[in-house]
Amino acid sequence: MIYTDSRYASSSFSKTYSAKRETYNLSVMRTFPTDQSNFYYYSWRERDRIENVAARLLGDANQWWRIMDYNPEIIDPVNIPVGSTIRIPSSE
Repeated sequence: MIYTDSRYASSSFSKTYSAKRETYNLSVMRTFPTDQSNFYYYSWRERDRIENVAARLLGDANQWWRIMDYNPEIIDPVNIPVGSTIRIPSSE
């Protein structure tokens, strides 16, 4: 079940079966924001953690994925280099 407030709510899903149809892989195809004009820049600091930045700047630690959506070049949210400039979506 995907909840309506889930980041996957507007995603597409596909199921790919093995040759003998014994197993399958479920893939999620997410849509990222196309209009990323409503953001500001933030400089990553020593001891920042993605969920703490989300809590401080977006008002909710569980919204860390919104920051990641605006920064698709960041592969690992745990290892963002200090001094990196990232985009923070507006909380509007």
